[in-house]
Parts: sequence; C-alpha cells; structure tokens
Amino acid sequence: MPGLLYNSDAGTEMNQDVRLLFHELADLSPGEREQIFRDRQIGSDLRAEVESLLGFDSGNQEHLTARVSGAAEQLLQSADVRELGYCGQYRLVRLLGTGGMGSVYLAERTDGEIQQQVAVKLLGIHRPAWRDRFLKERQLLASLHHPSIVHVIDAGHTADGRPYLAMEYVDGQPIDVYAATIDLRDRLRLFLRVCEGVSHAHHHLIIHRDLKPSNILVDASGQPKLLDFGIAKLIDQTADSTQTVERMLTPNFASPEQVRGDAQTTATDVYSLGAVLFKLLTGQSPHETKAGSQPDVPADLDYISRKALRDEPEERYASVEALGADIRAFLESRPVAARSGNAWYRTRKFVRRYWVPVAAAALVIASLSTGLYIANRERALAERRFQQLRQLSSRVFDLDIAIRNLPGSAPARERLVSASLEYLEGLASEARGDLDLTREIGEGYLRVGAIQGMPNELNLGKPAKAEASLKKADELMDTVLASRPHDKTALLGSASIASDLMILAQQEHRDADALARAHKAAGRLGLFLIQGTIVDSERDVAAATYGNIALAHVNMHLYAEAVAYARQALELARQMSSRQYRVGEFLSILANAQRYQGDLESALQNIQEARRIADQGVFPNDSVRMLDEYGILLREGYILGEDGDVNLDQPMQAIEPLQKALDMAEQAARKDPTDSTSRGRVANSGNTLANILRHWDAPRALAVYDLALLRLREIRNSLPARRQQALVLANSANALRSLRRSPEARQRIDAAFEILKSTKDYPAERVKLDSVAYTALCARADQDAAEGNLLRATETYEQLLDKVILAEPDAFSDLRDAPRLSSHYGALAALYRRAGDIAKATDMESRRLDLWRHWDSKLPNNSFVRRQIEAARRP
Repeated sequence: MPGLLYNSDAGTEMNQDVRLLFHELADLSPGEREQIFRDRQIGSDLRAEVESLLGFDSGNQEHLTARVSGAAEQLLQSADVRELGYCGQYRLVRLLGTGGMGSVYLAERTDGEIQQQVAVKLLGIHRPAWRDRFLKERQLLASLHHPSIVHVIDAGHTADGRPYLAMEYVDGQPIDVYAATIDLRDRLRLFLRVCEGVSHAHHHLIIHRDLKPSNILVDASGQPKLLDFGIAKLIDQTADSTQTVERMLTPNFASPEQVRGDAQTTATDVYSLGAVLFKLLTGQSPHETKAGSQPDVPADLDYISRKALRDEPEERYASVEALGADIRAFLESRPVAARSGNAWYRTRKFVRRYWVPVAAAALVIASLSTGLYIANRERALAERRFQQLRQLSSRVFDLDIAIRNLPGSAPARERLVSASLEYLEGLASEARGDLDLTREIGEGYLRVGAIQGMPNELNLGKPAKAEASLKKADELMDTVLASRPHDKTALLGSASIASDLMILAQQEHRDADALARAHKAAGRLGLFLIQGTIVDSERDVAAATYGNIALAHVNMHLYAEAVAYARQALELARQMSSRQYRVGEFLSILANAQRYQGDLESALQNIQEARRIADQGVFPNDSVRMLDEYGILLREGYILGEDGDVNLDQPMQAIEPLQKALDMAEQAARKDPTDSTSRGRVANSGNTLANILRHWDAPRALAVYDLALLRLREIRNSLPARRQQALVLANSANALRSLRRSPEARQRIDAAFEILKSTKDYPAERVKLDSVAYTALCARADQDAAEGNLLRATETYEQLLDKVILAEPDAFSDLRDAPRLSSHYGALAALYRRAGDIAKATDMESRRLDLWRHWDSKLPNNSFVRRQIEAARRP
C-alpha cells in the first residue's frame, strides 16, 4: 500500500474510512471487533485494510490507538534506526513504539560525557503538516517539571531536518498492568500521584488530552510518569488544534466533547482520569462495561468515578485537585463530595465528625417543626407566626455561622437556604399588614442573601440569587418604613440591605445604581442614629455599613466622601470596647482613601495601626479574622508599593503583607472547593503580588499568576471572575516575555481578548484607564513592541489614547488616574524615540511633565508627585 495516504477522490474516502474505523477498534477485544464488523456489515475491502493495521498494532506491547495511519508509515519508522543511526549525540538502538506524529526510539548518548539511555521521539518523515504540533509538544514538555511527568533532556534536528525530542527513558509498565499487582489502597495512592502530575500541567495552563493507561508508565520504583503530550494544548490558546482531518484521540478514554470535536478544557483531562481510575478499579474501560457498572467496587469510589465521567463537563469535578481530594477523603474515611446527592449519607458522616453543631441543628429543626405545625393550625394568630420567624432568624441563621467554616458544609448551607426561602415565602404571603412580621421577613431575606452571594462573607457564589433576595427584603422594609418612618430596627435593616445591593451593583460595574444604593444606606443610617439610645450590636451593624459605603466610594474614585464615611465608621467602632478589631478594619479603608488623596504619610500611619490591631488577634472567630485581616494586609501592600499606582515606592516591603494575604486566602480556598469569596481573594492578592514580583523574579511571578488563574476558573458563572481572569492573563504576559516565552505571552493576551469579547467589554468606543480592556490593550501593544512591530504597537497606543480621552479621564483631578495616563504618555514617547520621531516623543514627554507639574501645584512637596516629576524629566 505504498501510495495510499496520498491517493485522491475515492481512494481518499476509502482511506478516511479505514482511519476512523481503526481509531474506533484499536483498543477493543477481538470479539468486540468482530461484533462491530458484523453489526455494521463492513465490506470485505475495508475490513481487510483495518485488520491489516490492527495486525501491526497488536505486535507492540502498548496499544497504539489513534496514532497509526498505515503499514507504510510503520515500515518507514522502523527503517529510521537503519537509515539515520543518530539523532544529534544520541544513537538510535531500537524502536519502542509508533504514533501519529512519528516514532519513539530507545537511544544511547554517544558524546562520551556520561552514559545515558534516553527515549528519542522523532517526527515522521512524511508528516510535514504535523511539524508545528511536534515542536509545540517539545516546548510544552520543557515547561513542566514534576516527578510524575517525563522530563525533557535535549532537543534538536536530524541531518534531514526533522525535529526530535530526547526525553527521560521510562523502563516501566502501563499503569493498569502495574496496578493489577497491588492492592486497592496502593492503587489509589498511585493514581493520586498521577493526578498531581496532571494538576501540575494544569497549573501551567496545559491540558494533556490523551490520558490513558499506555501513556502512564510506572517505573521499577513505583513512580508513575505521564508520557506523550503530542496533542496537548494551552488552555487559553484561541485556536482549537483538535479540529484536524484526523481526530487524535483514544475512544475508550476520550471525553464526550473530544469525540464531538467541541471545545476542551481541564474537564477533558478530568474525564480521562476518571476513565483511567475506572480501569484501575475494574480492569476494564468504562465503555467496555455494561452501563458503566462497577461490581465489587466500594460505593464511594463508584460515586467518584461516575462524577469524573459525567457527560457534561460542568457536572464533573471542577478540577483535578477536587478529584484528588475525594480520593484522599475515601482513603481517610471522610465523606466524598461526589455523594453530595445522597443526603442521608452526608448527614451520617457530618454527624460523626461535627456532632456538637449538628446536635444544635437538630434542636433548631425540632423546635422549628413544632412551631410550624402550630402556625399551620392557627394561622390567624399573628403572634405565633412572629415567634416562629424569630426562631428562624435567631437560631437557624446562627447555625449557618456555626457551620460555614467547616469543610464540606456547602451542601448543608444550600439546604438551609432552600428551607429558609420556602418558609419566608409562605409567611410573606400571609403577613397582611402585620408590620412587625413584615420587618422580620425582610431581615430573613437579608440574611439569606448574605449566604447566597455576598462577597464580604463566606458565601455560596450565587450573586444573582442574592440580589433577588435582597430586593425582596428592600421592598418589605420600605413597606414598614412607609407606615413607621422612625422604626429603629427597620431603619438599620434597610441601611444594611441597601449597602449589600450597593456592593453587588458595584461588582458588575453598575456604578450609578451602586451610588444610589449608597446614598439610601447613608440616609437610613443618619435617621437611625438620631432615634435615641443604641446598643453595641446595633452600633456594630451601623459601623460595618458605613465601612462598606466608604469602600464603595473609594472604588468609585470619590475619596473625600470615602474618608468622611470611614471616619463615621471609626467613631462608632471606637465606642465598642469588645469589638476593637473593627477599628483596624475601618482604619485600613480610611488609609486607602487617604493614599488616593496623596496623603501617603497618614495612609501609612493608619495602615500600620490597623496591622498592629490585627496582629493582636482579638477576633470573634476565624472567619472574621480571615475576612478582616486579609483586607488590611492587601491595603498595606497597596500603600507600600502597588505597581503602577499611588504608593510609597517600597515594593520589596509590599511583598510580605501581599504574600501573607495570598496564603490566607489560598488556605481558605483549599478547605472549601465551593467558596467563591476566597478564590476571588486569591486572584486579587495574587495579581497584585505578581505585578510587583515580575520586575525581579519572573518565575515566581508566573507561578503566582497561574495560581490566580486556577482559582478564578473554579468560580462558576461569575462575570467579575471572567473579567479578572482576562486581567491576570494580560498581566502575566510580562512575566512570560521576561522568561523568553514570547509565544506563550501572545497566546495569553489573545485569550484575554476572547474573554473580553464574551463579556462585551471589547471592542469599545470608550476605554477607562482602570478597566481590564485598557490593561489588555496595553499588553497587546507591549507584545508587538517586544516582537519588533513598532508601527503596530504605536498605532495601538495612539488609538487607545483616543478612546481614553473619549471616556473623559479625570487625571488632573483624580490622582488615581494620573499614574496610568502618565505611563501611557511615557510608553508612546519611548516608541516614538525608537522610531526616530523626536518631535512626537518630545510632545508626549511634555504632556507627561505638565500633568505632574499640575499635581505639584495641588500637592506641593508631595513625595509621590516629586518622584513622578523626576521620572518624567528623564527621556
């Protein structure tokens, strides 16, 4: 069949049928193959071609599924040993295996330096179309360093110009063969090591896409090694390299989206790992077993593999780490997340581990059930309903506070929310003018909304549902205040509701809505404070609300108002001797507002006092500690050295608090795979820290960026998380260029723009200086400049400046905008100078200097402004 691969017309169609059928049958038993031949009535010619290829395949120890295209190719690959003899300094010894892109040979190093055996992968001699894919595999493998991944030793080209890759030679067995000789628990521990290797690849934004037993060898020491990244891809690359004429996959281990040719993510590798796990547990692939059943497999493991093997990617484990966490839970006799649908199972496990809070829950539920029975019998008695709702508010929601920090508590909190909403909706329909009951129902919706999706608490990551609950609460409180405008409890509750709605609006960049909610909250608080004596619990709520309003005004660049609200919060907090940790929280908000006013000395003094209070550790619980201390540490890092913003020019000192904030958030994220708040905080602190590190320690910066991206991808259905993902991708390009990985930098920038298109942030006629679109466009221009395309980089910066001007920046009144506009002028000036256009460069430098001279007149002798003037004077 020498010319078969290049025949046209009917011959080409015949060859395509051969390939597709071979791919399907390669890993099946002879009996199963025969059944397919018979059921589909495969013609004799097609059957003969496929059986010929299967005959070559069966001669190897490993299955060579979707990578063999014909007997001619195998003969050519075997001949390489005779014809080439050497790949660089490596002498080819014998053929180990063949694949779609070429062959793998055992080879020996011959330069005399050391004795070493390696595995040399060589591109097929008649596969020029796959050259780019082969070169990409070399680069991907070179970026990975993990004990469970085969490592790269060398690379080069043969005398006839074909690229080769010298890798660690693994003298081992496929993992399913090795696993058959060890007990179940050792098999699971072995599988966990594989998961760690895949997770390492995912942390580097690489998905393998061809995980199967024959690509996971176990050496004599019991160490698994991932092989063959030939069809791996960067998670964020825009081109889908799966869309080829020959789909390169292994049917028994490929995910449904691979089979369909759909987009592939880390969930693709989760599915394949689930199929490998199934094979280790049962000795068969999932598709070889009737209905995916697993006889004689522990129920927990059955649930785990079924979750990993779900058809819908979003229904699988959110990450390989989550899959590994469930395996560890099984090994440690803890409940597995995959069984979350089994309420009784989780209840039994939860009771055994946390019997004290669960006992309290049982008492609450028992008393609530009794009360509901009475309320249903005597609906006409408003006092009964009032007492029942009081129980719900004071006991059931307090139970949420008790369990929210416990690992695996999210399903219990979900059920708590569901039951509470059902109860609240039933009572709301029967309030009938009972203003006390209406007010209590409003407070109930307020607390449900906080659990559902408020970012200032450990929440369930459902902001849209939280906003719906809060709007119901707002309507109910307005109803009460329309009749009783001086009701203290209703005024404070209404202020809290408006504040939470303000936070959610700001998260989605609805600043007009956020400002209206802030004014309503402040107005309600003002009325509340003149109603008479207040107790500490009320004072605490009022102070926290003022703090949130202050923070919102900082985010909206309204710094004078932010300072005023922060001082009101501080005044209330200082009156509460038992809640001094609140003082530190509000001092940090005040400090951040002061730095944007240019008062960096006061900002430093206040943030240092806040840090001292936090370090004293007087917090009511670990949840409050994490939420409050994180904010203090983050703002300390901002003030000391946030990259490209108003700061004290102490970036090295900023690293310590930012790293501590990151570690704190990451620890919380690892404890609870459903907590979106901690994941957002990992991304925020990680991006800020990495932006500083990239100037001195690019490898560490890239690792931090990658952690931020990993956590952001674990947040489901969140527009703010998607935007933040684009921001981190764009920023990380700088670190990649420093590491001479320019193609990867370009891929990340392109991926950032794909996200911004999906969020409707790009393209845009107007671009704000503090927007993600601005950061991404600057990153694109800087990438063009680094690649030598000065014209395109200059055009991008020029067009971006026009869009910025249309957005009406306030750089001459808002100190926060000034550094960004100044940096833009500086970047354009540098590009003009490189292009030899001195006149334009001088114009940009003059604009930059004029900007800071203006600020020097507004803030005379300001250390930050003086540094900018000095920088602007240097061409």
